[in-house]
Amino acid sequence: MLHQLLDLLKTADMLISRIVRAVCIVSLAAIFVMFLANVFVRFVPVYNFTQTDDWIQIFLVWMIFLGAQELVRMKSHFVVDVLTDRLAGTAPGKACRVMVCLIELATYAIIFWYGWVWVFRAQAYFQSIPWLQVRWAYAAIPVSAFFMTLYGIRDLLEALLALRTGGQSDRLRQSTSDS
Repeated sequence: MLHQLLDLLKTADMLISRIVRAVCIVSLAAIFVMFLANVFVRFVPVYNFTQTDDWIQIFLVWMIFLGAQELVRMKSHFVVDVLTDRLAGTAPGKACRVMVCLIELATYAIIFWYGWVWVFRAQAYFQSIPWLQVRWAYAAIPVSAFFMTLYGIRDLLEALLALRTGGQSDRLRQSTSDS
């Protein structure tokens, strides 16, 4: 039963990852095309792109926050690990890793909470896109922070398991993934 649940979670994780990567790729392509179109119409004034700045902002926000979410998922996001690297493999190092995970988890949860508060309180509309509320563009903040919080819980559980088992969590995780 546990293995089925883990397989389901792994499948959901991979699906979410693929969706996030696709949205980031589409966002980057859209930004690139809009920048090129803006430059082109400055020299060849065939059309006035009044909305491109706002659309670029929307795509940029979603790309940045979803990209950060994917980096957290892959454990590739920027971290300051001078202390944890020097203490790696020791009991204080494992305890330090738990503290770091707790700080990360708290940060993600705070960003998630206040992101939703900000999104639900936002009443403004984009200046050049009068039918689009700002809240839809900046919903990327709590959406990505929600998944970062889930990945933070995963990392904390792994750190606690390593602290409890004396560093055997990597071997346990490997044996469960092999079966």
